[in-house]
Order: sequence, then C-alpha cells, then structure tokens
Amino acid sequence: MVKRTRRKAAVYQRKGERDMEDWLKSFYTQTDPVKRQQLLLENVTEKEADQLRKQLFEARYGKGKPRKDAFMGCLMNLKYIVESGGMDWGGRKKKLAVEVIHDLGIFEFEQKTETEQELIRQELKNTCRTYIEVSTSGRGFTSVIFGMGQLSDEGIAGKIAEQLSRLAFDAPHILRMEKEFEPLQRAAVEAFREIYPDREHFLKKR
Repeated sequence: MVKRTRRKAAVYQRKGERDMEDWLKSFYTQTDPVKRQQLLLENVTEKEADQLRKQLFEARYGKGKPRKDAFMGCLMNLKYIVESGGMDWGGRKKKLAVEVIHDLGIFEFEQKTETEQELIRQELKNTCRTYIEVSTSGRGFTSVIFGMGQLSDEGIAGKIAEQLSRLAFDAPHILRMEKEFEPLQRAAVEAFREIYPDREHFLKKR
C-alpha cells in the first residue's frame, strides 16, 4: 500500500513538472502580451522564481492590461544609437545606452543571483523573438524592392540577422559597452538560432 502511494505521488510530481515546463515554454515563445499575461495569471505561484517572472513582465508591459512594450522600446533606442552617425555630442548616446541597461534589468548583471540572471535572459530572448516576428511579418520587409517580388527564406534570415546584429552588437561596440550588453547579445543569438536553425553564421558578432 505504501509503495503504491509513493508511486502515485511520483507520477503526480512528474505530471506537475511537465505541466510547468509546458506553460513556461508557451510563456517564453508567445509574443502576444495579452496571451502571455493570461498564461502568467493562470500559472504563477508564490515561489520566488514566479514572483520575479511577474516583476519582469510588469517592468516590460506595466501593471494591469499590457500597454507599451518597454523592452521593445529599448531595442528602438539601440537602433537610434547605431543609425544616427558616429559622433556622440554631449554623451547623449552613452546616457541613452545606460538607460537601456537599467530598463532591461541588466545593470550589474553579474551581481544578480543565478535565478535572476536566467529569468532576465529568458525575457530578453522573448523580446528579441518579438522583434524578429514583428519585423518579418510586414510585406515591406520581405519584399525585394518597391513591394515587387518576395525574398527567399534565406534572404529574410539574412536581413533580420543584419538588423539584430546592429542592435545587439554594433550599438554596444560603438560605445565600447560590449560587456554591459552581453546578456542581450546572448539572448539575441539564442532567439535567432531557435527561429532560424543553422543560420547563426548570418549574425555579425563582434
């Protein structure tokens, strides 16, 4: 009887672990903020990791109904940095980059706990996945020129790799802040690799 009870307990434990893995996989691959919030509300517990996950979600989308995506806004700021020329009058770009580091939660990243680091990386990876999906969903992005003809899958992968490389690698390089942005760079590589297997060499790392 005791052995049977233990076996049943072990089965329930494994089922619980699989359920957790399933919802977390969905949470980090889903890019619709409303659907992500629903997954969070249905599965979040009082455990430290879940509460940190909730804090990151709210830092990104705000409390209540998801609003503007602050993390995507950070990527747009990095795009501005890399596309606005090489000069940094008054250190404006540097200040903007420091704001991005704080907003993304990667300031003094190495001093955070392993759990904090992992959850931040997962949220950053989802941010990069969102950027890829939003960018590649537009017909203008996948068109060859003036909306005429469509890029091949290889061409689309190369184009988004170039954009992602400029945000995650070129912008930090311009400001000599590669170390500070390493968590974002790692997340960008992992997100790109998941969506475009065997195309990682398209990324222009520094």
